[in-house]
Amino acid sequence: MEKIPTGIPGLDDMLEGGLIRGRPYIVTGGPGAGKTILTMQFLMEGVRNKERGIFITLEENSNQIVQDMAEFGWDLRGIKLLDTYQDPESGAWQLKSESVMSKPDFNLSNLINTIKSRISSYNPKRMVIDSLTSIRMLYDEDSNPRREILSLMNFLSRIDVTTLLTIESSDEETPLMEEFLASGVIKMLKIKHEGETINAISIEKMRGSSFDKHTRPLKITDQGITVFPLETVFS
Repeated sequence: MEKIPTGIPGLDDMLEGGLIRGRPYIVTGGPGAGKTILTMQFLMEGVRNKERGIFITLEENSNQIVQDMAEFGWDLRGIKLLDTYQDPESGAWQLKSESVMSKPDFNLSNLINTIKSRISSYNPKRMVIDSLTSIRMLYDEDSNPRREILSLMNFLSRIDVTTLLTIESSDEETPLMEEFLASGVIKMLKIKHEGETINAISIEKMRGSSFDKHTRPLKITDQGITVFPLETVFS
Protein backbone atom coordinates (compact mmCIF):
# COMPACT_ATOMS: atom_id res chain seq x y z
CA MET A 1 0.00 0.00 0.00
CA GLU A 2 1.28 3.43 -0.95
CA LYS A 3 2.26 5.76 1.88
CA ILE A 4 2.53 9.53 1.74
CA PRO A 5 4.73 11.65 4.04
CA THR A 6 3.06 13.91 6.58
CA GLY A 7 5.78 16.55 6.32
CA ILE A 8 6.28 16.53 10.10
CA PRO A 9 9.92 15.68 10.88
CA GLY A 10 10.08 12.62 13.13
CA LEU A 11 6.40 11.70 12.79
CA ASP A 12 7.02 9.89 9.52
CA ASP A 13 9.69 7.85 11.32
CA MET A 14 7.07 6.85 13.91
CA LEU A 15 4.68 5.98 11.06
CA GLU A 16 7.37 4.03 9.21
CA GLY A 17 7.10 6.18 6.13
CA GLY A 18 3.84 8.09 6.49
CA LEU A 19 0.10 7.57 6.15
CA ILE A 20 -1.56 5.09 3.81
CA ARG A 21 -2.94 7.16 0.94
CA GLY A 22 -6.67 7.76 0.59
CA ARG A 23 -7.76 6.97 4.15
CA PRO A 24 -9.30 9.07 6.97
CA TYR A 25 -7.31 9.63 10.17
CA ILE A 26 -8.14 11.23 13.50
CA VAL A 27 -5.89 13.81 15.20
CA THR A 28 -7.03 14.24 18.78
CA GLY A 29 -5.87 16.40 21.67
CA GLY A 30 -6.71 19.23 24.03
CA PRO A 31 -6.63 23.00 23.40
CA GLY A 32 -3.20 24.25 22.41
CA ALA A 33 -1.79 20.77 21.73
CA GLY A 34 -0.96 21.67 18.12
CA LYS A 35 -3.70 19.90 16.13
CA THR A 36 -4.30 22.71 13.64
CA ILE A 37 -0.57 23.26 13.13
CA LEU A 38 0.04 19.57 12.48
CA THR A 39 -2.81 19.26 10.00
CA MET A 40 -1.81 22.41 8.11
CA GLN A 41 1.80 21.20 8.00
CA PHE A 42 0.42 18.02 6.41
CA LEU A 43 -1.29 20.10 3.71
CA MET A 44 1.82 22.22 3.12
CA GLU A 45 3.77 19.02 2.48
CA GLY A 46 1.20 18.25 -0.18
CA VAL A 47 1.74 21.67 -1.78
CA ARG A 48 5.48 20.95 -1.94
CA ASN A 49 4.67 17.65 -3.69
CA LYS A 50 2.23 19.36 -6.09
CA GLU A 51 -0.77 17.76 -4.37
CA ARG A 52 -3.82 19.98 -3.97
CA GLY A 53 -5.27 20.34 -0.50
CA ILE A 54 -8.46 21.52 1.19
CA PHE A 55 -8.70 22.87 4.74
CA ILE A 56 -12.26 22.92 6.12
CA THR A 57 -12.39 25.01 9.29
CA LEU A 58 -15.65 24.73 11.20
CA GLU A 59 -14.49 26.75 14.21
CA GLU A 60 -12.18 29.57 13.13
CA ASN A 61 -12.57 32.16 10.39
CA SER A 62 -10.42 31.34 7.36
CA ASN A 63 -8.83 34.81 7.46
CA GLN A 64 -7.68 34.11 11.01
CA ILE A 65 -6.24 30.77 9.89
CA VAL A 66 -4.24 32.53 7.15
CA GLN A 67 -2.87 35.05 9.67
CA ASP A 68 -2.00 32.38 12.24
CA MET A 69 -0.21 30.16 9.74
CA ALA A 70 1.78 33.11 8.35
CA GLU A 71 3.66 33.00 11.68
CA PHE A 72 5.28 29.80 10.37
CA GLY A 73 6.09 31.35 7.01
CA TRP A 74 3.37 29.31 5.29
CA ASP A 75 1.64 30.81 2.26
CA LEU A 76 -1.79 29.18 2.06
CA ARG A 77 -2.61 30.31 -1.47
CA GLY A 78 -1.94 26.75 -2.64
CA ILE A 79 -4.63 25.40 -0.30
CA LYS A 80 -8.39 25.76 -0.74
CA LEU A 81 -9.99 27.09 2.46
CA LEU A 82 -13.64 26.53 3.40
CA ASP A 83 -15.26 27.85 6.56
CA THR A 84 -18.63 28.63 8.15
CA TYR A 85 -20.30 31.88 9.12
CA GLN A 86 -23.33 32.93 11.13
CA ASP A 87 -26.16 34.54 9.18
CA PRO A 88 -26.84 37.94 10.82
CA GLU A 89 -30.60 37.72 10.21
CA SER A 90 -31.48 34.13 11.13
CA GLY A 91 -28.54 33.39 13.42
CA ALA A 92 -28.11 30.05 11.61
CA TRP A 93 -24.64 28.76 10.85
CA GLN A 94 -24.01 28.28 7.14
CA LEU A 95 -21.25 26.94 4.93
CA LYS A 96 -19.52 29.50 2.77
CA SER A 97 -20.04 28.81 -0.90
CA GLU A 98 -18.30 29.90 -4.09
CA SER A 99 -21.77 30.59 -5.47
CA VAL A 100 -23.47 33.83 -4.39
CA MET A 101 -26.83 32.09 -4.84
CA SER A 102 -26.04 29.18 -2.53
CA LYS A 103 -25.88 29.46 1.26
CA PRO A 104 -26.24 25.91 2.60
CA ASP A 105 -26.94 25.46 6.30
CA PHE A 106 -24.11 23.90 8.26
CA ASN A 107 -25.15 20.27 8.74
CA LEU A 108 -23.49 16.97 7.96
CA SER A 109 -25.41 16.30 4.78
CA ASN A 110 -24.57 19.70 3.31
CA LEU A 111 -20.95 19.34 4.42
CA ILE A 112 -20.65 16.05 2.51
CA ASN A 113 -22.27 17.60 -0.56
CA THR A 114 -19.88 20.56 -0.36
CA ILE A 115 -16.89 18.22 -0.13
CA LYS A 116 -18.19 16.28 -3.16
CA SER A 117 -18.44 19.53 -5.11
CA ARG A 118 -14.90 20.60 -4.15
CA ILE A 119 -13.48 17.19 -5.08
CA SER A 120 -15.17 17.34 -8.47
CA SER A 121 -13.94 20.86 -9.25
CA TYR A 122 -10.58 20.92 -7.45
CA ASN A 123 -9.35 17.28 -7.37
CA PRO A 124 -7.54 17.43 -4.01
CA LYS A 125 -5.27 14.66 -2.72
CA ARG A 126 -5.19 15.85 0.90
CA MET A 127 -7.91 17.28 3.13
CA VAL A 128 -8.37 18.46 6.71
CA ILE A 129 -11.65 18.84 8.61
CA ASP A 130 -11.17 20.96 11.73
CA SER A 131 -13.04 19.82 13.73
CA LEU A 132 -15.41 16.90 14.33
CA THR A 133 -16.17 18.46 17.71
CA SER A 134 -18.10 21.19 15.86
CA ILE A 135 -20.09 18.54 14.00
CA ARG A 136 -20.98 16.83 17.28
CA MET A 137 -22.35 20.15 18.56
CA LEU A 138 -24.98 20.08 15.80
CA TYR A 139 -26.83 17.41 17.78
CA ASP A 140 -28.73 17.90 21.00
CA GLU A 141 -28.55 15.53 23.96
CA ASP A 142 -31.54 13.53 22.79
CA SER A 143 -30.20 12.81 19.31
CA ASN A 144 -27.62 10.25 18.29
CA PRO A 145 -25.04 11.40 15.73
CA ARG A 146 -23.63 7.91 15.29
CA ARG A 147 -25.37 7.12 12.00
CA GLU A 148 -24.50 10.49 10.44
CA ILE A 149 -20.86 10.37 11.52
CA LEU A 150 -20.59 6.77 10.33
CA SER A 151 -21.90 7.99 6.97
CA LEU A 152 -19.22 10.71 6.91
CA MET A 153 -16.40 8.29 7.74
CA ASN A 154 -17.60 5.79 5.12
CA PHE A 155 -17.77 8.61 2.57
CA LEU A 156 -14.22 9.73 3.40
CA SER A 157 -12.99 6.14 3.00
CA ARG A 158 -14.26 6.02 -0.59
CA ILE A 159 -13.07 9.30 -2.10
CA ASP A 160 -9.33 8.54 -2.41
CA VAL A 161 -8.35 11.69 -0.50
CA THR A 162 -6.08 11.34 2.53
CA THR A 163 -8.01 13.15 5.26
CA LEU A 164 -7.11 14.32 8.76
CA LEU A 165 -10.02 15.09 11.11
CA THR A 166 -9.38 16.84 14.41
CA ILE A 167 -11.25 16.16 17.64
CA GLU A 168 -11.01 18.16 20.84
CA SER A 169 -10.36 15.83 23.77
CA SER A 170 -8.61 15.64 27.11
CA ASP A 171 -5.83 13.20 27.93
CA GLU A 172 -8.13 11.25 30.26
CA GLU A 173 -11.08 10.71 27.92
CA THR A 174 -12.02 7.26 26.68
CA PRO A 175 -11.82 6.78 22.88
CA LEU A 176 -14.65 8.36 20.91
CA MET A 177 -16.72 6.54 18.31
CA GLU A 178 -14.91 8.35 15.48
CA GLU A 179 -11.60 6.89 16.64
CA PHE A 180 -12.91 3.36 16.11
CA LEU A 181 -14.18 4.26 12.63
CA ALA A 182 -10.98 5.96 11.43
CA SER A 183 -8.04 4.15 9.83
CA GLY A 184 -5.69 5.62 12.40
CA VAL A 185 -5.53 7.84 15.47
CA ILE A 186 -2.76 10.30 16.33
CA LYS A 187 -2.97 11.74 19.82
CA MET A 188 -1.34 15.04 20.78
CA LEU A 189 -0.61 15.52 24.47
CA LYS A 190 0.31 18.27 26.93
CA ILE A 191 1.90 16.54 29.91
CA LYS A 192 2.51 18.29 33.24
CA HIS A 193 5.77 17.18 34.87
CA GLU A 194 7.52 18.89 37.77
CA GLY A 195 5.93 22.24 36.97
CA GLU A 196 6.73 22.01 33.25
CA THR A 197 4.39 21.36 30.33
CA ILE A 198 5.78 18.87 27.83
CA ASN A 199 4.25 18.55 24.36
CA ALA A 200 4.14 14.97 23.13
CA ILE A 201 2.57 12.72 20.52
CA SER A 202 1.50 9.09 20.34
CA ILE A 203 0.01 6.87 17.65
CA GLU A 204 -2.95 5.02 19.13
CA LYS A 205 -3.67 2.87 16.09
CA MET A 206 -2.79 2.59 12.40
CA ARG A 207 -4.61 0.00 10.31
CA GLY A 208 -2.55 -1.79 7.69
CA SER A 209 0.82 -0.62 8.97
CA SER A 210 3.17 -1.09 11.90
CA PHE A 211 4.15 1.99 13.91
CA ASP A 212 6.08 3.24 16.92
CA LYS A 213 3.94 2.61 20.00
CA HIS A 214 5.91 4.91 22.31
CA THR A 215 4.91 8.41 23.35
CA ARG A 216 7.48 10.82 21.92
CA PRO A 217 8.22 14.48 22.73
CA LEU A 218 7.57 17.18 20.17
CA LYS A 219 8.43 20.84 19.84
CA ILE A 220 6.43 23.62 18.17
CA THR A 221 8.88 26.05 16.56
CA ASP A 222 8.54 29.02 14.20
CA GLN A 223 8.76 26.50 11.36
CA GLY A 224 6.08 24.10 12.61
CA ILE A 225 6.15 20.84 14.56
CA THR A 226 9.16 18.59 15.00
CA VAL A 227 8.85 15.17 16.65
CA PHE A 228 11.81 13.48 18.33
CA PRO A 229 11.32 9.78 17.50
CA LEU A 230 14.38 8.53 19.39
CA GLU A 231 13.67 10.33 22.66
CA THR A 232 11.37 9.47 25.55
CA VAL A 233 9.06 11.93 27.26
CA PHE A 234 10.71 11.43 30.66
CA SER A 235 14.43 10.78 30.96
